[in-house]
Amino acid sequence: MLISLCHGIHKMEIPHITEAGTYCIVLSYKLLILSCTKINVVHYENLLKSMKEDFKYIFTNGKKYRERFFGLQLVTWKISLFSVIFTFSIPVGMIISAFGSLLYYLLTNESRNGNKRPLLFPFYIHGVDFGDTPIYEIAFTFSNICTLAYAYNYIFMIQTQIVWVRQITSKADIIIWNLQDLLRDIYPPINETQRAYFLNLIKHRMRDIVRQHQSMYSLMEDYSQVYKKLLLFEQKCCGPVVCLTAYCATEKLAEGELNVVLILLCVGTIVMHYIPSHLCTFLTIKVRSICDACWDTPFWNADKAIRPYIVLIMQRSLRPLPLRAAGFEDICIQTFSRKMTSAYSYFNMLRQANRK
Repeated sequence: MLISLCHGIHKMEIPHITEAGTYCIVLSYKLLILSCTKINVVHYENLLKSMKEDFKYIFTNGKKYRERFFGLQLVTWKISLFSVIFTFSIPVGMIISAFGSLLYYLLTNESRNGNKRPLLFPFYIHGVDFGDTPIYEIAFTFSNICTLAYAYNYIFMIQTQIVWVRQITSKADIIIWNLQDLLRDIYPPINETQRAYFLNLIKHRMRDIVRQHQSMYSLMEDYSQVYKKLLLFEQKCCGPVVCLTAYCATEKLAEGELNVVLILLCVGTIVMHYIPSHLCTFLTIKVRSICDACWDTPFWNADKAIRPYIVLIMQRSLRPLPLRAAGFEDICIQTFSRKMTSAYSYFNMLRQANRK
């Protein structure tokens, strides 16, 4: 793709440059996914440990929350299943489109008009004709295998991300449930014996809340170490990919060719960028809801000893997510909307420039 991109720049063919450039960006993202997965294996292990701890807690001290907890896990399973099916449908659609284009070429005998057999990607090597046998067959098979391999890596990345964020939000829900029950059956004491009993009971419950809160932030830091680079890369490159794929597909359509591969890539990029943006927005709202749960606690019935802990939990819950870096915007739905608006603007600019 890099060689093809350089060839397009040398010939100043804007449609070729945009198509090859799009695939260069997409394939560089695959390298980033593989490197982040390999380097941050220890953080994946922390995720598994955290999941085991939560299931152990639900079956022991938190068994009264078992039904609600497994309801959240069922929703996570459904979301993961949908993401896997949708993500896998994109490469399958691209491969079906490649075979369909080849079948249409063979049935209509376009070779008589001097047209070359279609390929999934715009390969180019100086002095090599990718329309000749067996080079075409090798390139055709290689491109389809690469598409499936990319889908395999991306499915692992997006599904793990969904499970990770849902696990963090499940911890937040456990904290909220514990805060709601913090002062249950606690009343203003009438003697020192009741006061000591209530104080010990509150301290015991507060200890579990602080542990869960610290565990949630530790898991959030692990998530940030793994996915921060990926999310920031998506933020910078999603707009150009959407713009370039839409432009290439439009130019092909203007020439009388329906490029299903580029259309699928454009739609898939939009949806696959929306999912992390929605997850991070949902995560921010869920973490901040812990502050509201603290405020709803009838703390006036409790001893003054727990008030500093509640204040600290509230202050920490209002901190932004550790997914920020200089020169980047917050990862949220609003940023996604701005990137799509910018991509549409650049799309119109490219079309006008090519017409001139």
